[in-house]
Amino acid sequence: MIAKELINLIIPSMDIDDDISKASSLMEDLNVSQLPVLEKGQFRGFIADEMLFDDLFNKSSLSSFQLTGANCTIYGDQHFYEAAGVANGCEHGMIAVSNRDDMFEGVITADGFFKAFSQTIGVQAPGSLVVLSIKQIDYSLAEISRLVEAENVKILGCFLNSDPADPVRLEVTLKLDKKNVSAIVATLERFSYQVTGLYQQEHTIPYEKERLDALMKYLSI
Repeated sequence: MIAKELINLIIPSMDIDDDISKASSLMEDLNVSQLPVLEKGQFRGFIADEMLFDDLFNKSSLSSFQLTGANCTIYGDQHFYEAAGVANGCEHGMIAVSNRDDMFEGVITADGFFKAFSQTIGVQAPGSLVVLSIKQIDYSLAEISRLVEAENVKILGCFLNSDPADPVRLEVTLKLDKKNVSAIVATLERFSYQVTGLYQQEHTIPYEKERLDALMKYLSI
């Protein structure tokens, strides 16, 4: 899935010469806290509602404000994982999408990211989640895959997070295509992998929603 497919068609853009009252009115009508601002069709940044708070009745243009998030943009043909990476470096509720000519195409909101991640097979397919704690220097997906597939089980998804309790370790979450993975756990432990969590099918959906919610928080959107 590419970034362009996640564009929220409801969120309009503002022109840098639009007046403040128009921006304020649109934000109120759409119940959003910010809007993208363009100049000659190119993204220049976001205008936020708190920036307008003291000037609600001012008819001056948005050009009088210092816009934020000018670097919070991605090309429409880039993968949504790359878009997530851009969002992680921004403190905004959306990122801008442009074409290769740098012409604005739309924005991706938190709902767009949630939709993209929730539609991946790693979330939709039934199965189990196994969480491992591994030293970064020892991490090898090829080796983990070899052990898992030797038990006739497939890895549908692999998610990596830094271990908050130990900066030299990774938290590796494996989405597997089988409900009963006790044999996998035993194999991994036999090869000195530290299994810190096991979530079988009846717990998979709420756990994955929790992970997605955590991801949205991590992305600050």
